[in-house]
Formats: sequence, structure tokens, C-alpha cells
Amino acid sequence: MRLAILGLTLTALACGSALAGGRAACRVVYGPPLWGVCYAEEVVWQAGPVEAAVGVEARTWPEAQVTPYTLIGLYLEGWWATLEVARPLPGVSPWRWAIGAGVRW
Repeated sequence: MRLAILGLTLTALACGSALAGGRAACRVVYGPPLWGVCYAEEVVWQAGPVEAAVGVEARTWPEAQVTPYTLIGLYLEGWWATLEVARPLPGVSPWRWAIGAGVRW
């Protein structure tokens, strides 16, 4: 059921012009073990280079879980930074905080 919800979200983001501020991606990693993670998010507020988004992430390792999250991002010309707050669906694990950063070229 959780993967079906993620699939519907990814399909909506790929097809809907009403969701033009969204992004979605998947990646498969061979560590070992072989595992995957997908996410879909929608920008709900933007002011210049700062934006807020809500999304859902599904992963298969270290345990299968679906996690809704909120993200605040700063996207500048040469770099970006994000702060993410997530709560896996009940019974899986506690709240999660993540800080991300990267460069653009």
C-alpha cells in the first residue's frame, strides 16, 4: 500500500502541470546489499532563492519505510543547502533531521 501511494505521487508529479513546482527521483545503490530510495516533493512556498517543500520518501534499507517530510532549501547559483525534518510512518522509527548541501556546475 505504501509503495502504491508513492507510485501515485510520482505519477502525479510526472504528469500534472498543476504540480509544476515538484521534483521526483529514485536511485538504486549496491552497497551491498542492493537497496533503493525514491522521493517526490512539491514546492509549497518560494521567495527568491528560499523555498519550502513537502514530500514523501520511500526506501528499502536498512528497513522498508515510507516517510513524509518538510524541507526548507536555499538554492543559489553555485550551491544549495537544505534542512529536512521527517517523521517515518508510525511504528517505524523516530523523527529524523537532515542537513544537505551541494554545488552546481
